[in-house]
Amino acid sequence: MDALLLTLLMCGFVWALLHFTRNLRRPDQGEGRRAERALEEELLRLTRGNRGAIERGVTAQRRQHPQASRAELLRRVRDEYVRDRSR
Repeated sequence: MDALLLTLLMCGFVWALLHFTRNLRRPDQGEGRRAERALEEELLRLTRGNRGAIERGVTAQRRQHPQASRAELLRRVRDEYVRDRSR
C-alpha cells in the first residue's frame, strides 16, 4: 500500500513538473502565434484588407531573412509599410 501511494505521488509530481515546465521548452511559440495574429490584423487594417499585399511583403522579407519567424517577417512588413506611408 505504501509503495502504491509513493508511486502515485511520484507520478503526480512528474506530471505536474512536466505540465508547468512545458512552455520553458518552447517559450515564444504561444506568444509568437498571438503576435502573428495581432500583426496580421493590424496589417489588414493598414492595407484595407489587402491580404495579397501582405503575403507579397512577407515573401520579399523571407528572401532577405530566411531564418526569421512569420511574426518577425510580419513585423518587418508593418514597419516598412508604415515607413513608406509616412514619406
